[in-house]
This record gives sequence, C-alpha cells and structure tokens, in this order.
Amino acid sequence: MNIKYSLLLGFLGELSDRFTSYGQARSVSERFALVANVPGVTGVEIVYPYDLDDLDAVTAACALHRLAIASVNLNVKKDPMWRHGSFTHRDPEVRAESVAWMKRAMDTAAELGAGLVTCCPLNDGYDYAFESDYAQAWDWLLQAIDAAASHRDDVQLSLEYKPSEPRARVILDSAAKTLNLCHELGRGNVGVTMDMGHALYTGESSAEAAALLARAGKLFLIHVNDNYRNWDWDLIAGSVNWWDLVELLYVVRKADYQGWFAADVFPNRIPVEKAFGTTFKMMWAANRLIDAVGLSTISELVAKGLAPEMLERFIDEMIPGFSEEYPGFGSH
Repeated sequence: MNIKYSLLLGFLGELSDRFTSYGQARSVSERFALVANVPGVTGVEIVYPYDLDDLDAVTAACALHRLAIASVNLNVKKDPMWRHGSFTHRDPEVRAESVAWMKRAMDTAAELGAGLVTCCPLNDGYDYAFESDYAQAWDWLLQAIDAAASHRDDVQLSLEYKPSEPRARVILDSAAKTLNLCHELGRGNVGVTMDMGHALYTGESSAEAAALLARAGKLFLIHVNDNYRNWDWDLIAGSVNWWDLVELLYVVRKADYQGWFAADVFPNRIPVEKAFGTTFKMMWAANRLIDAVGLSTISELVAKGLAPEMLERFIDEMIPGFSEEYPGFGSH
C-alpha cells in the first residue's frame, strides 16, 4: 500500500492547553522547514485562515520542500464570533458567515492544488439540558453544509466528528451521526474525517468506524493519534492502542482507501520531529506486520472469527520462533 503521510501544520507552532504553553511561535515558512525534517511526510494539512495570510509564501515553501497541501482544515472555533456556534448559531448572519468561510476555504484549497477541506465544528453543540433545539440545530447544520457543498464540486468537504470539547456535547459526535448527515444531504462531495483518537474517545472501534464509512464511500480523510479512551490526548499513534492501529490499517487497506493519513499529534513535551516521526514509524511497523502475515490470511481468519489464532500469527511475526520457544505450547 502506498501510504500518503501528512501532518497538521498548526501543531508546529506555539501550543497551549488549559494550564500552560508549549513550543514556540514560528512563521509558516519555519514550520514547513520543520516538516521537511520528518521522514516519510509528503504533505501538510494547513489551517484556514490562520496559516494562509500569505499564499505566495505557502506555495514557495511547498515547492522548496517538495510538499503537497494534502488538505485545508477550516477552523470555525477560534474566533470569538463562533463561541456560541458556527453552522448552528442562532444568529443567521453568523451562520451565513460560517458558510462563507467554508466556501473561501474551498477556493483556497483549489488554488493550492488540494481537493479536500476538512472541518470539525466543535462549537456546534450544547452544554446543558434545554439549551438546544436539537431538530432545529440539525436543520441549520444541513442547510449550511449543503450551501457550502454546492459552491463547487471539485473540492470535497470532510466533516470531522468528536464527542466533546469545547462544548460538553458536540452535534457531530460519532461516525454514525456524521454518516447520517451525509446520507441526508446526498451530495457526492460531502464525507467524513475519521480521527482515530476521537473514535477511541467516543467509545467506537476506529477500525469498525472506518470500515462502515469506507463501505458508504464517505471515508475522505484519516487523522491518526492515540489516547487512553478518556480524553483526546493526541498521543503518538499506536503508543497505547497498538492493536486498534493494526486493525484500522488492515481494514482501510482491505477497503482500498486512497486518501491521506494525517498525524494529528500534540507535541507538548517531546520534540516535534519525534512526535510525528515516531507516529509514522509506528504506522510503518503496523503495515509491515500486516504484510508479513498477509492480507488474505488475515481476512480468512477474521471471516472465521479466529481472534486468538490471529493474535498468535501476529506474535510469531513480531517475535520469530516464539511458538516453538514458548513453554506452554505442546505441554498438554
């Protein structure tokens, strides 16, 4: 499988959580130079509008470092106007502005040679009971995405789901609900960004979510990272849930996924190059393990529901000679 690796450019500058700051402020050109030091990366996911003040500088950096713009990430949460929502804001002028931003992001993506805009509308949701008219909010969301998607059909819109943050409940909180939105819209250029960490955090199997999205032809982008299923920590992919990563890659390879894998990793206490470089090494190792066992063999064992046998095959590849050396085998 020819995997296309990208990373989120926004993580290479100054970062902060609720308590402290990390990293340092860097220009777009400086951040591109850092990306060039991460082995295997051939593209970046760039944030609209905050990384795109100077399109000429972005284009020049891409040419200098031989990097593609894999996707444009529309941010409709940072500006104070989005505090009470973007696509589902009660004020029709704010909703209209969110659609205008998405249309401009689509135009920018096309200008940069990217065919994909991804967006995680995290301020669209609610915090308390009796705060939201759920059906009305859903209608507003449908209307907004439909209006943006109709702007041009040569750019895909990929909606990323997450259960919470900064809202206690985000309107697009699961693969199923986001896929339902795609089906209701019925537009070919609207699909889903499956963030592995968000799937884990919301209680999904990331592999199952990806399989169902791919089956529907709506898996447009994959963000890879990891967590302890209790919060969106954006850790190095496979560092906690190794088998989830292996199964995810098996599933998308079986589905012939052709999109990008974007590292959405928060490099707070480790160097940027290590955070992203190790993520891609983990993915390479998982893919190498799949190759060693063989897609057809894995599919045969999965079809028979032979999970223990599947794990034993993986262990034999990870530790050559394990089956022969393990004292428990052949003792009964």
